Amino acid sequence: MNQKDKKTLNLISQVYGKNTFDKIRNFDCAIIGIEVETNRLIYSVKECIKALKIKMSNEEAIEHFYSEIYSDKKHFGKVIFCEDYLIKKPNI
Repeated sequence: MNQKDKKTLNLISQVYGKNTFDKIRNFDCAIIGIEVETNRLIYSVKECIKALKIKMSNEEAIEHFYSEIYSDKKHFGKVIFCEDYLIKKPNI
C-alpha cells in the first residue's frame, strides 16, 4: 500500500472510526471516498482494474473484475463502485 492509499484510509478511519465499513481485500488503492449516509466505501472501477493489470493483461483484468469482484454477491449493498472510465481529469 502506498502513501496515498494510507492517507485516504487514515482520513476515512479518523472521521468514521475503524472497522465501521466493509472493504474489498487487496483493493485499498482503489478507494476514492465514502458514501456518507450508509458508510459504504466507494471504489474506482478504473483503479480496481489498474491494480489487477499488475498481474494480468488488460482484457483479463477487465473480465476478472466484472465476473469475480463486481458480481460477487458478498459485496452487494456493502460497497459502491464508481464507473469512472469515462471521467477525464481537467487540465489544471
